[in-house]
Amino acid sequence: MKTPILILLLCFLTACASTPPSGSADINIQSALSGAVILGQPVDTAGLPNEDLLALTPEMRVYLASVAPDDSPRQRLAALTRAFERREFHVEYDEGSTLSAMETYRQQRGNCLAFTLMMVAMARELGADAYFNQVDVPPVWGHDEAQTFVVYRHINMVSESARGRRVVDFNLAAYDPIYDQYKLSDIAAFAQYYSNRGIELMQQGERAQAFLHLRKALELRPGDSDLWSNLGALYSRFEYQYEAEQSYRQALALNAGNLVAISNLERLYRRSGREELAQHYAQRAKYHRERNPYYLFYQARNAYEHGEYQQAKKQLRRALWKYEDDHRFHFLMGLTNFRLGEVEDSRESFRAAFSLANNPATVNAYTRKLDYLKREAQSQ
Repeated sequence: MKTPILILLLCFLTACASTPPSGSADINIQSALSGAVILGQPVDTAGLPNEDLLALTPEMRVYLASVAPDDSPRQRLAALTRAFERREFHVEYDEGSTLSAMETYRQQRGNCLAFTLMMVAMARELGADAYFNQVDVPPVWGHDEAQTFVVYRHINMVSESARGRRVVDFNLAAYDPIYDQYKLSDIAAFAQYYSNRGIELMQQGERAQAFLHLRKALELRPGDSDLWSNLGALYSRFEYQYEAEQSYRQALALNAGNLVAISNLERLYRRSGREELAQHYAQRAKYHRERNPYYLFYQARNAYEHGEYQQAKKQLRRALWKYEDDHRFHFLMGLTNFRLGEVEDSRESFRAAFSLANNPATVNAYTRKLDYLKREAQSQ
């Protein structure tokens, strides 16, 4: 998926029950939805972008007609994925390019959502039952020049038949089934497309087009907290603080544990000198982070990389107490125990890591790391 600058990988948790300081008025979502401060007048929803995201070009249809034409849809899809792997048709990964199906094929580039749009459209043309699949990897935060955060999600394609379930991912070798995943409707996937495009246009300084794309996303999915948070990021980027505040507060009304919105509100209030509100949201962010196993894991990894092995172990114990089904937690604990000279404990952690790691690429990476540690220990 599109991932500009990696900040933190954090899961969204339920918010602590706390009330902001007095002085917060009711949420004015109409001011955020109108876009008048950007467009000069309230938006005409008839003018919002409306692309046919799954449309195929005649060239694509001709190519697909040649893919195992006498076989079943399942076999034709398998042949299509093999053709991609053999680079009979080629797409380069480009994190900053959210494109429609036809544009991804034509330009031979795109991010994971662009690739998935193309593959869903092509699979359906072959007669396969294909749908969008959202993978709940810990959400990735990216930021813009104004130091506001935006949200991206990872989406791939799944096709199911009587023979089983096929996952098609831009980087299938790195795909890890450990994460929860669920079927995503076409509408939800299209909303994510427009949100991604809006953020890309925002980063290019195209504020009007950015707003129209983000507004389209919200027309499709008005109850999506992350889309409201991204709209707030647009307003914040161009110093429309009131509209940014309303967007972030609506994001939190829909999901009180949205850490992106919480963090952005803290920054907004801090910049405008509203210290009491800023401190309130700073405390809310701290509350969630300290209870988030992924935040604890990345604290532990940072401590490990700086040679602070006891601190790493402390944070990993807390992370594992909250969530013990991620192989990465166990593998880092194994490395940490090894560095501390606690050999038997390290073996136990490594065994747990390998038992949870179902992805061959992950198992191979772990094996190479352990081989390196053995050689390092033998040379000392």
